[in-house]
Amino acid sequence: MNVLSFFKSGLSARLVVINSLGLLGFFTGILVLGQTRESLTDAYTQSLEVQAQIIAEALGESAGDETGAGDIINPDESNEDTVQAGQIMAPRLNAELTEQILRRIIAPTLNRARVYDRQRQLVIDSDVLLHSGAVISRDLPPPSSQIQKDNLPALNLTPTDANKGSRDEALLGAINIAMQGEMRASAQRTPNDDDIVMVAVPVQHYRAIIGVLLLTSPPGEIDRLVAAERTFLVKVFLVVLSVTLVLSFTLAGTITMPVRRLAKAIQAFQASGGPLPPPSTVPDFSNRQDEIGDLSLALRDMVNRLVNRLDTIENFAADVAHELKNPLASINSAVQSLAATSDDGARQELMGILQADILRMNRLITDISEASRLDAELGRAIAENFDLSDLLKQMIPLVNSDIQLKIKTKASINAQKDRIAQIIRNLLDNALSFSPAQDITVRLDSDRTGIFVHVDDAGPGLPDGVEQKIFDRFYTDRPDGHDLHSGLGLSISQQIARAHGGNLTARNRINAYGSRFTLFLPHQGK
Repeated sequence: MNVLSFFKSGLSARLVVINSLGLLGFFTGILVLGQTRESLTDAYTQSLEVQAQIIAEALGESAGDETGAGDIINPDESNEDTVQAGQIMAPRLNAELTEQILRRIIAPTLNRARVYDRQRQLVIDSDVLLHSGAVISRDLPPPSSQIQKDNLPALNLTPTDANKGSRDEALLGAINIAMQGEMRASAQRTPNDDDIVMVAVPVQHYRAIIGVLLLTSPPGEIDRLVAAERTFLVKVFLVVLSVTLVLSFTLAGTITMPVRRLAKAIQAFQASGGPLPPPSTVPDFSNRQDEIGDLSLALRDMVNRLVNRLDTIENFAADVAHELKNPLASINSAVQSLAATSDDGARQELMGILQADILRMNRLITDISEASRLDAELGRAIAENFDLSDLLKQMIPLVNSDIQLKIKTKASINAQKDRIAQIIRNLLDNALSFSPAQDITVRLDSDRTGIFVHVDDAGPGLPDGVEQKIFDRFYTDRPDGHDLHSGLGLSISQQIARAHGGNLTARNRINAYGSRFTLFLPHQGK
């Protein structure tokens, strides 16, 4: 099966397209409606905050341990680290330990760490530390001295240390807030249109704020994470799309291909101008335990019944033509003889033959008409509940009062009453053709399977091998004097019985002369 022929099936194409569109819509919703950038920024900010807090605590623990010197804190300044009145000595950052901490913690990452002292002077920059191997450090001036910014321009947080404009203000603002003992986190955009995340954390030794740690993400890191996330989503989408397409093709092939084969087989029956294709041309999917298997069984059964029905119609037409030819030939011969003779006795005899043949043709035409419309009438008739024993009690005296009736049980059934009566009448007429009425017995019996009506006669019985043939159309083996029968009565009766879920059977009686015809009907017409 190539792809082109596959997509010629509208159902197959729809299955694949609908499944793919659903997946595409879901993926588009994730990319467009999802808060990918915002969520990644928030997650990265939280991670940076935790990392900054850890580094700041490490820097605070290492401050002033080796120098024994510190900064003088003026109690008039609003700092939480003022623990007593008057000027006190606060520890200062240890440059060597700070270098070691930054090397170990910042080196594995791409983040940038900058440490500022209480005077907001840059002490260490991880970019310089990690790339050059040099340590940016300075000794704090005496408490009484003034800080000269011009002496250390590279260390000051002036516009030369940061980008111009609003970014400088953001950095200064974050540092000032951190000097008040609060952590500050924000996202900024560089002049190159790159997003960075900035976290400013106070460095504390006990309660004394001795500096600020400014931790920033690499420029474009958020964009890189977003791109990586979208790349991952695209890969997942392609994998899922591939699986969806495979499953869609498999599902479509499982459903549509059998249906297409079944449709082509039925179309072949419709398009055949000559003899119908054999029923075996319909694909057999009966081994499938699903609706396709049920459809295959139903179609094969329908085709078999159609072929059988057509064969039956063809045979029926041939039988009708044959049965009509016999009385017509007899009538034609009698008419010719009647015209050629002047003998009154012979003419009376010929007129009797003509009347008998006309009656036979009339009966034959009536039965043929009945048989031809029987299926349609059985399908339209409405079943009713009635007691079969009551029906027998009403019918038998009307046919012949000498017929014996033996009822062993009540028999309530759901069936077409007129058609059941037709079966009983045909069975009685058949029995009267071979046996006197007083020798005919009708028995009504039942068991757990259904109801049985036995019609016994005392005639010659059935010839060997005709137990089933006797129900064929136009079959007759009646004695002389009963040639007005068309041979359709038993066939029509069998058709009616089977339409009610029952059956007609015939056999010779055991230990007695004659034959037995049995009508079986299931309980409640089931």
